[in-house]
Amino acid sequence: MSISLPTYTRREMPLLGRRHRLRAIIVTGLRREFKRPAVIVSTLLGVALIVITSIAILLFAGLFLPGQALDLSFFFVPASNQTVLFFITLMASLVGSALIADDLNSMALTLYLSRPITHADYLVAKAAILAPLISLIAVLPLVLTPFVAALLGLFSWTIALQAIGLAVLLGSLFTAFYTSVTLLLSSLTHRKSYAAAGIFAVTFGLTIPAEILSISISNPALLYASPWEDYLAVARAAFGAPGGQIDWPWALVILLAATLVAASLTYLRMKAVEVVAG
Repeated sequence: MSISLPTYTRREMPLLGRRHRLRAIIVTGLRREFKRPAVIVSTLLGVALIVITSIAILLFAGLFLPGQALDLSFFFVPASNQTVLFFITLMASLVGSALIADDLNSMALTLYLSRPITHADYLVAKAAILAPLISLIAVLPLVLTPFVAALLGLFSWTIALQAIGLAVLLGSLFTAFYTSVTLLLSSLTHRKSYAAAGIFAVTFGLTIPAEILSISISNPALLYASPWEDYLAVARAAFGAPGGQIDWPWALVILLAATLVAASLTYLRMKAVEVVAG
C-alpha cells in the first residue's frame, strides 16, 4: 500500500462569447448614461421644448404662421425647429464624445478588443449606446407632435400616422449621420473635450458659414455643405412643404455618403490600434 499526495486540477473558466460581451458593453453604457443628470435634463428639456412649441404653433397657426395649410406639410415646422439641431448636437457631445476617447485615454480599448470581439463588434456596441440617445431628440419629439395633435382632434389620424412614419425615417437618417460622425471624432483623440468641440464645429462651423456665404454671394449650392440644410431639404420634400433652395436627392446622397464615409474611417482608425490578443 502506497501513500501519495492528493492531486488537484484547476478548472479553466470559459470566456464569455461575443454576444454576451456586446450585450454587457451596451447595457452598461446605456445604464451609465441614463444615470447622468446632464443627459436626463437635456433629453427632457429637448423633447418638451420641441413638442410644446410645435403644439402651441399649431393651436395659434393663424397668428404665428398665417397662410400655413393644416395638412401633412405642417409637420415640417417641428422637423425644421432649430431646437432639434441644438439638442442633437448637445446630446452627441455629452455622450458620444467620450465613448471611444475615454477608452483610448485609459487604455481600456486593448481589453475591449481582446478576444473574442472584433473591431466591428466594438463599434457596433458603441453605436448602439449613442444612437438611442440621439434618437430621443431626433425622433421622439417629431413622433409625439402628430400623435398629440391627433389626440386633440386637430388632425385626422390618417395624416398623423403619415407624419409619424416620416418622422421615424427622417429622425433615423439624422441619428445615423450624427452617430457615425460623433464616433469618428471620438476615435481621433484621447480627450473627449476635443471630440465635443469637433461635434459643435461640424454642426455650426458648417451651417452658419454656409448660410451666410450663400446669401452674400447668391449661391445656394453652398448650402449642400451644411448637414442641417441637407436634412431640411429632405424633410421639406418628405412632408411636401413648399420652398427650398437645394435639391433633396443630392442632399440625401450627401447625408448618406457622409454617414458611410465617417463609419468607414472610424473602422479603419480602430483597425490601426494595436491590440494584444489573449
